Amino acid sequence: MDDSTKESILQHIDGQELAELTRDLVDILSPTGSEKEIGEFILDWYGRNGLKPIRQEIDPNRVNAVGVLQGTGGGVSLMINGHMDTSFTGQEDDLMLCRELEPQSELQGAIRDGKVFGLAASNMKSGLAAFMVAGKALKQSGVAIKGDLILAAVAGEISRTPIGPYQSGLYRGEGTGTRHLLTYGVQSDYAIVADRSALSIVWTQAGVAQFKIDTFGNPHAAWGVTREQEPPEEHNAVLKMARVAQAVDAWAEEFEANHVYQSANGPIIPKVNLGAVQGGAPYRPNYHPGICSLYVDVRIPPELRPIEVQRQLRAVMDATGYEYDIEMYTSKMGYEAKGIEPVVEVIEGTHQELFGEKTTPANTFRSSIWTDTNIYNEMGIPACKFGLGGGRFTTRSEQIDIDEIVRASQIYALSAATICNWSR
Repeated sequence: MDDSTKESILQHIDGQELAELTRDLVDILSPTGSEKEIGEFILDWYGRNGLKPIRQEIDPNRVNAVGVLQGTGGGVSLMINGHMDTSFTGQEDDLMLCRELEPQSELQGAIRDGKVFGLAASNMKSGLAAFMVAGKALKQSGVAIKGDLILAAVAGEISRTPIGPYQSGLYRGEGTGTRHLLTYGVQSDYAIVADRSALSIVWTQAGVAQFKIDTFGNPHAAWGVTREQEPPEEHNAVLKMARVAQAVDAWAEEFEANHVYQSANGPIIPKVNLGAVQGGAPYRPNYHPGICSLYVDVRIPPELRPIEVQRQLRAVMDATGYEYDIEMYTSKMGYEAKGIEPVVEVIEGTHQELFGEKTTPANTFRSSIWTDTNIYNEMGIPACKFGLGGGRFTTRSEQIDIDEIVRASQIYALSAATICNWSR
């Protein structure tokens, strides 16, 4: 691509537009399960800026918002993917995770000091804005591409899982939108997932398995007898679970040490987290609880099947001698992309050309998680993750440098112009 062609694309990428679009996206609440409003906004934006809008309804309150810049034919297609749902909901139910909630005013979009602030500013409303403007710039430049450029703003990527009373679309995350996207007609030859990576290139991601472990007691009043007459641990499911939690955590230390996966991106670090406990009746603590449940999240390396993790946890529970039940309620594999090298080379070369330096090497924090990148690779579409950084500003509010949004948008636009002109 000659310099004049590059300049004709880059002149349509404006930092102020990117900041304002990010702010506008931040101001549309889009918790998992309620992505319709922001999806409709994005679809309208595509239409107004010369991209073909495709609306995929997942359920009445959830859509995927797809925009297509059609090629002239005979070229490779590229999809850039980003999720619309957010880590926190911006509502009162965030108290399930937070000690206290900051004022709603701190969650609203704001532009100051060269940054954009607000709920999901970095994860990942700014990433959505970056590839939306990149597609618009390519369209406005008039630069011809042979293959289609597909921009996919998807529902349901955040780690939320239906279990017990927590049902409905509000708890269907971690791939819901992208799996719908790819199985209902939107496909490409390659994909870039614009989820957060701090402008590093990641093409190996962890899988995930989640488990509910139950211990059991004998529900009856705890008074009137000595501990010798009625040992509490024999009757109290919570006390049993305390021992179980220690046993699972001891196994976790060994599991994490033994299953580090060495990839071209560097090590993928497995992780076991004891994320929630439910047991007994808070309004009746004089009774021995008859059941207690522990919820465990296990981030697993590529090539390790979730069922093997379940077998290991069963062995841990068998060793306790307690009666128990175990249920695996999430099972998703991790993947190392195959055939993604040409796309990685283009992103890396574009970054070096624009900024005179290599991309930041991928770190384990960005690669040892599950993202929608895995679904593309599972379905045989070579995919890597390349997104922005940023981070927290308050507990739920985030911040992102405008310069970083501009950089990402420039790389998406120029990389797409190159890749979509490869002959099939």
